[in-house]
Amino acid sequence: MVIPTQLYAEKEPDFVEGDGQYNLDVVRVSHCQKRLKSLCGGYSIKGSHREVVAKLHYENGNPDDSNAIRVVVNGGAVGYLSPEKASLYRKAIEAAGKEGIVVSCNARIAAGRRIWFFKKPEFGVWLDLPIEKL
Repeated sequence: MVIPTQLYAEKEPDFVEGDGQYNLDVVRVSHCQKRLKSLCGGYSIKGSHREVVAKLHYENGNPDDSNAIRVVVNGGAVGYLSPEKASLYRKAIEAAGKEGIVVSCNARIAAGRRIWFFKKPEFGVWLDLPIEKL
């Protein structure tokens, strides 16, 4: 029996073009440092950064936040919107008629410069997703 792959293909999210400010920070990135390091190409004396496209997913079954929105880059989670921001963005997303894989947008992954041999800066993620553009 052949199962058409289109039935199970991931819905492509609407891309939202931001204003280049990258003002929406992603939280709980500490659990994703290994992935972020890999996506960004490692640590550097000058600092590390990379521009990527992020997808935002509803995570309705999250026991910590019933409004959780997971941030995904290249198929893997890199963090979440804060509970306050997730609630605001869910309202705006639902008002715009989007669901499931909510939207995609430009994102910036960055870490400060490496100062000491053993001290590694933590990577952070910021989204270019102004709420008024949804």
